[in-house]
Amino acid sequence: MASKQFFDPLTLLRVAPLVTSTCSLWYCVDQDLFLGQFVKPHNREKGKEILPGYWKTFLSPGLAVIFGLYGASLGAGVANALRGRPAVSRFYAIGAAFTAAHFLFVPLVMPKIQGMVDDEPKGQACEHQQGWLKVHRIRSLVVDLPGWLCFLAAALESVKAI
Repeated sequence: MASKQFFDPLTLLRVAPLVTSTCSLWYCVDQDLFLGQFVKPHNREKGKEILPGYWKTFLSPGLAVIFGLYGASLGAGVANALRGRPAVSRFYAIGAAFTAAHFLFVPLVMPKIQGMVDDEPKGQACEHQQGWLKVHRIRSLVVDLPGWLCFLAAALESVKAI
């Protein structure tokens, strides 16, 4: 088929989890860089004032990005796991499992996010932010990065085979 010279849907399917998980990992880095500024010693007083409103404004669009990216990674990872060669399918399946594992951390971060949004107890938003950042960094290293590495290995092997 001549159109495959310019656009191959199978190649797109094979690289999609790598692209979306790359975006997710970059979003993790951005969150750490930008949200970490509020808890720096020279910014803490302002952070106490800014964080509750910031999180109220940031939460809905942030969740849309998270569910969009992780949902796309999970869906494309599962689709590839079901349609690929067994050796490569394992990498897609494990990458998809790591992607889903991102959400296992929700019970750990929700109280911290709720504390920031509600500013409860009053004036403790930076402490909640610091706690969120700790969990965020651990989650990024133990599930997001390994998931990305699995999708990278799978995509490299799949595209090489096409």
